[in-house]
Amino acid sequence: MRRFQLLFLIITFNFHFYGQDFLFHVEPLNWWVDMNSPKFEILVHGDKVGECDVNISDERIKLIKTINLENSNYIVLGIQILERSKAFSFDIEFSKEGKLFEKYNYQLLKKSKRILAKDTYNSSDVIYLITPDRFSNGDKKNDIVSSLREKKINRRKPSSRHGGDINGIINHLDYISDMGFTAIWSTPMLENNMKNLSYHGYAITDLYKIDPRMGTNELYKELSLKAKEKGIKLIKDVVLNHIGSNHWWMTDMPSEDWINNANIYKNTTHNRESLHDPYAVNIDKKDFTDGWFVKAMPDLNQRNPILARYLIQNSLWWIEYAQLSGFRVDTYSYSDREFLNFWNNTIQNEYPGFNIVGEEWTVDKSILGLWQKPNETKKKENNSVINQKYPSNIPSLMDFPLNDAIIKSFQPKEKKWDHRLSILYKNLAQDYLYPNPKNMVVFLDNHDMSRVYYQLNHDLDYWKMAHSFLLTTRGIPQIYYGTEVLVSDSSKPGDHGVLREDFPGGWDHDKKNAFTDLLTDKQIEAKAFLKNLLNWRKTCSAIHSGGLKHFAPSFENELYSILRYDKRSIVLLVMNNDSKKKKIIPNNYFKEVNSKLSNKLAVDIVNGKNLNINNSFSINSKSFLLLELKY
Repeated sequence: MRRFQLLFLIITFNFHFYGQDFLFHVEPLNWWVDMNSPKFEILVHGDKVGECDVNISDERIKLIKTINLENSNYIVLGIQILERSKAFSFDIEFSKEGKLFEKYNYQLLKKSKRILAKDTYNSSDVIYLITPDRFSNGDKKNDIVSSLREKKINRRKPSSRHGGDINGIINHLDYISDMGFTAIWSTPMLENNMKNLSYHGYAITDLYKIDPRMGTNELYKELSLKAKEKGIKLIKDVVLNHIGSNHWWMTDMPSEDWINNANIYKNTTHNRESLHDPYAVNIDKKDFTDGWFVKAMPDLNQRNPILARYLIQNSLWWIEYAQLSGFRVDTYSYSDREFLNFWNNTIQNEYPGFNIVGEEWTVDKSILGLWQKPNETKKKENNSVINQKYPSNIPSLMDFPLNDAIIKSFQPKEKKWDHRLSILYKNLAQDYLYPNPKNMVVFLDNHDMSRVYYQLNHDLDYWKMAHSFLLTTRGIPQIYYGTEVLVSDSSKPGDHGVLREDFPGGWDHDKKNAFTDLLTDKQIEAKAFLKNLLNWRKTCSAIHSGGLKHFAPSFENELYSILRYDKRSIVLLVMNNDSKKKKIIPNNYFKEVNSKLSNKLAVDIVNGKNLNINNSFSINSKSFLLLELKY
């Protein structure tokens, strides 16, 4: 009996010695047999795994290369899939001196559904931007996770975690859909195991893992699928430029060149002009792209080919795993330009038409235009566009110049010759600088700037006029959560924690509840106004894909008007920022795109009334008229 117990202990000891804690990370977590390319790479991180012999004895798989990194705790396996018709798994054996250390079973799946261009977000959509920690707490059990560094929940402190999560979004998908939003962009929900400010999500510590305080990978996928059932697309916020300082790479660096500036903190210059400057010296470009945003966010070196392929595969993995409808890319221009081109082209090769919007925070339209990929239709019509060089081939960018023009335009006139709406007109008049202005994402505010209601001096008339323009002009509108109920950061303007305020009603016992209209009269009015415009826009093809013409403001009239039109209807928006009431005859505008209209009745979108376009109408100061005329 004792001999049997001793033998059992020896076997158990050897099992744990060779099988437990030898491999720390194997990424991607799985792959798919029917990707366009049969080849991919597996990054393996384990105790001296780089010193092991690797063997795959499976005729459906070919191990085409093994790459050893500077750190012997890493090895990269180049895999070619030979059997591509069905899902299967295969064993990866790690041995040393003939002794087997680990047998790891790796899963290859079949793609569940082909993601087509029609599934991605476009100009027919309106994006609802959510900071999930501040939207709704759907699961109190995950508020505190003992294994993570930031453990406290404190809703009174703007910089702390507040407890919002994925379940909170899932629970309110009906609200988002009923409001008229058709896409959700959530700030990052991957693990942020940082001691402070972990709520915002941009200091990622595991690129393959949803933060446990948000939920799980499976729950994130459930959010995507349930949103699709309600006609809502899910956009993932991607961070390619940096990681959090507590990422597991930082305690066991794969190679010395994994992090820019030899893993020594050096702040970026933010001098984005240097990338396009024909006279720039190399050090100026390097100090912009290789500098860190903050000390807590080490800057990734995408010139390292192993890291570059890792980041590309990570993006492909999340698209397929969660059935995503698009990406938003944080700090876009700060990454290596050749890498960005490779990243974009690889994604488009696998998922043609997949929309991606980049954050390049500049009010210079010429700089934004240099980044954007030309529209395919425009390329065919205008050969000169083909010859231009675009450094990254990204389909869309955040339209910061238009955002700046909107905020400056919807302000009171300070002097008689102060033509505010001319700022907006002149901005759109420069759309020739954009290869594809219809695919730009347009917005009034976001998670990094003061709330639009505060920026417009809490003036509801200007707030309405700004949204009427946002939802009528070209591009893909994005609206920040809480905007519909006039959330403002007036208590501490510009403070990131304050402008990312909790959504009213997202927590039990909130005194105000925007989900049930337990609000002030002004908030209820604003919400109803926006809901009406959003749901009208859902079915208005002239705004989705129609043409655009606009009428320049004159020195005498502070009126600015735009037309959107297609074969079904014409939409007219006339905005008055003059100090006096103005009269217009709508048909004088409609004739610009159709001089022989049989229908004389247009619908006032705000109040639903029918108006004869041959009659004259008054538009009050700081007001607008929004009409749709159907053929």
